[in-house]
Amino acid sequence: MSWIDRLRIDRRLKEKIHEAIERRVRLRVEARLAENRLSMEDFTPEELEIIFADERLKLLDELKSKGIIALLAALGLSLF
Repeated sequence: MSWIDRLRIDRRLKEKIHEAIERRVRLRVEARLAENRLSMEDFTPEELEIIFADERLKLLDELKSKGIIALLAALGLSLF
């Protein structure tokens, strides 16, 4: 069960969130490959899945940390 499945929100909203995350992951993978002057055709499907999974984890970690910071700011707390 993914973290998004544990949220108590409408199924359509969950799908939109998942689609938005996957679009963002794809853009990050394409940017990562472009920086190294590579294309998706240079990799096997298994290698691409590893790259996508890595970028997905990075993005989700960033979103979680930003969410915590936003929550602290809303509560008037500071990390410093």
